[in-house]
Amino acid sequence: MVLKTFGWSFAITVLGLIAAVFYDGWTALGLVAILAIMEISLSFDNAVVNAGILKKMNAFWQKIFLTIG
Repeated sequence: MVLKTFGWSFAITVLGLIAAVFYDGWTALGLVAILAIMEISLSFDNAVVNAGILKKMNAFWQKIFLTIG
């Protein structure tokens, strides 16, 4: 089930990590991996905050918030 849902995301992540190794070696792999982990954690944190804000809005403003930002 996980691969069915996130298969393309995993594939693109692995390709990005491989590209980092070819671009600048193992140091780049470590840097890209650290940046990816930071991006995921900060995006999750932002999603939690946005969910709290969206909960207080009516349907019209929820749609505007989700489409425009």
